[in-house]
Amino acid sequence: MLNQLKQLLSLDAQKDTTGPSKEMAMAALLAEVMLADGKASQAEHARMAQLLRRLTGQSEHVIQQLLNDTLAQQQDVVSLYEFTTELKNLPITEREQLLSSLWLLAFTDDYLDPEEEGVIRQVAELLYIPHSRFIWLKEQALQKS
Repeated sequence: MLNQLKQLLSLDAQKDTTGPSKEMAMAALLAEVMLADGKASQAEHARMAQLLRRLTGQSEHVIQQLLNDTLAQQQDVVSLYEFTTELKNLPITEREQLLSSLWLLAFTDDYLDPEEEGVIRQVAELLYIPHSRFIWLKEQALQKS
């Protein structure tokens, strides 16, 4: 019985240290931007799914499941750090693609809320994206929206 308890505690410890998957981390960051202004439109939900599909290359079914899981857990989010630790080791091009997606999502409703920009700024800093690229990606997303 003692061995079973040790195994159970060992599994719990492993679960706590693994953190979210790359796809879940990306979905969570997109959701943070979408919900930062306190309102999420249908257009933003659709855009988030589209951007997540482009970022991950997953099927429609997997994307929907990922979005459902992410939005269900979003109220429990304490810090962006837990999501960016998985992503900061990605190549700079992938990190910039994620930041670009965050900007595109923020501009979906044709208005950049200061809260949305604040979340994106924090993500950029945690992903070690230079400020000049942060601004450039913002301008590119603004032109595309």
